[in-house]
Amino acid sequence: MAAPALGNLGFLASHRGTNVQTVLNACKTGRLGARPAVVIGNNRDTEVLARARRAGVPTFHLSAETHPEPEALDRTIRDTLIRHGVGLMVLAGYMKKLGPETLAQYAGRVINIHPALLPRFGGLGMYGMRVHEAVLASGATETGVTIHLVDGDYDRGA
Repeated sequence: MAAPALGNLGFLASHRGTNVQTVLNACKTGRLGARPAVVIGNNRDTEVLARARRAGVPTFHLSAETHPEPEALDRTIRDTLIRHGVGLMVLAGYMKKLGPETLAQYAGRVINIHPALLPRFGGLGMYGMRVHEAVLASGATETGVTIHLVDGDYDRGA
């Protein structure tokens, strides 16, 4: 059997994981040519980890709680992704900034799913319902989702 076109996916998420679930479903049905390889959550009891476990995807809780030193956390995230053969990282509601070692290892291979149109409704603090409230408060006549390559700044990449 040929390798999936997108290869192994690694997810980083913070809370419910509805976008992760959508991608897991698309992989399972063959609509997306990729293999979910690992899900990393930065909250111990988050729903995204339960969703991944139910789908048979390896999960890890990696956070400042498990690794108080930021450099150690960054290395552990990077090493976990490498160990699971991840070729493309997907940030799906991940509320933390990636560390420099992880970003360097996966340069050009990290995408973020943002729940509004960037750059207007993005940046530090623009997550969850805050994004949708900002869209409504602005009087915008249209909205959408932005999927973009990640660089070192919040919601800025290509």
